Amino acid sequence: MRQLSTDVLVIGAGPAGAAAALTLSRLGRDVVLVDRSEFPRDKVCGDALIPDALRALEGLGLGSRVRAEARQVRAIRVYAPSGAHVSAAVEALCLPRRRFDDMLREAAVASGATFLAPCELAEALDDAGSVAGARFVDRRTGDGLTVSATFTVLATGAAARPLETFAVCERRSPSAVAARIYVRVPRELAESIGHFCIAYDRHICPGYGWIFPGPDHVFNIGVAYFTDSRHPPPTTNLRDLLARFLRAFPPAREVMDASRPVTAARGAPLRTALAGAALSRPGLLVIGEACGSTYSFTGEGIGKALESGSIAGETLSRLAGAARASKESAAREYAATLRARFTERFRAYRLAQEWLAHPALHDFLAWRGNAGTYVAEQMRALLLETGDPRALFSLPGLLKALVR
Repeated sequence: MRQLSTDVLVIGAGPAGAAAALTLSRLGRDVVLVDRSEFPRDKVCGDALIPDALRALEGLGLGSRVRAEARQVRAIRVYAPSGAHVSAAVEALCLPRRRFDDMLREAAVASGATFLAPCELAEALDDAGSVAGARFVDRRTGDGLTVSATFTVLATGAAARPLETFAVCERRSPSAVAARIYVRVPRELAESIGHFCIAYDRHICPGYGWIFPGPDHVFNIGVAYFTDSRHPPPTTNLRDLLARFLRAFPPAREVMDASRPVTAARGAPLRTALAGAALSRPGLLVIGEACGSTYSFTGEGIGKALESGSIAGETLSRLAGAARASKESAAREYAATLRARFTERFRAYRLAQEWLAHPALHDFLAWRGNAGTYVAEQMRALLLETGDPRALFSLPGLLKALVR
């Protein structure tokens, strides 16, 4: 049994975990970063990096590095069930998670974090009710690994089992599920599509689909639906929903007819709205999708995952003492900071999700978005997460949409 001791153990090397490890290492803390997979590894996601993610990357000092490899996107088009669409100008990037996550992990290691993989979480270490690290099993050799830590950061995504292992799981089921494929698109067609496409096509609504152009003429095409929505999609089988989208939505059909698959379809769960898990307990902080950092309605989570990791790193860098009082203080401070930063916005995006479960409302907004500036401006703010969804998704907001 191999044994290590560290200031902070970070479990999960995705965007949230890597951001926490990078922040802590730069601030002089000893960090062990553990993941169940060897890197680079794939992750089901839309791969979109919208302004909140770009700001977080700049804060981590990685903005230029990511821009050098990503596909730049200048607009988002949102399609209503009727087929009409509203466009919004945006500065965004698209980079597959296989490369993006590895880039973040490499930066954390370069800053001094120790990376160990592939290691399966086995059990939590307990010290009089406070988390004191974890035990793992090497997935290649079967050997045991014990990492004792003053603080532990859990960044294991939407899976329920790690949350249960650390006694912070409040809901096993995910908030949403998604599936995507990658296809290689002919150069001329790929270069003619310089926008993100989000579609509430009538054949899958209130599920939604996307077409995101990535680097090297490879597109990410997928579908998702919210399992906690009051209105289910026409089928809850993800492969069937994806097939419907690829067959019925004209822009998707155009891309697929000219392209060849690079990967098979893959699915994954999502946790949203800062719900489903406790944010912390003494000795433990829960970050990224493990704590539900993905937005309802948009399904965007990379920016919030990065931000939660940075918040956790900054919190623990100030409270690195081993005393139980420090562990409790860190848990309280982190949870309070995260709630103050995100709770109201998550509630507002949850409201937008509920309103847009009605196809007729999509069609109304597309109509008004092309008839004047008010709806287009509000939709742009909604997609870029710079405005309050309640400005549009309320009776006064819809009345403004009708008359302005």
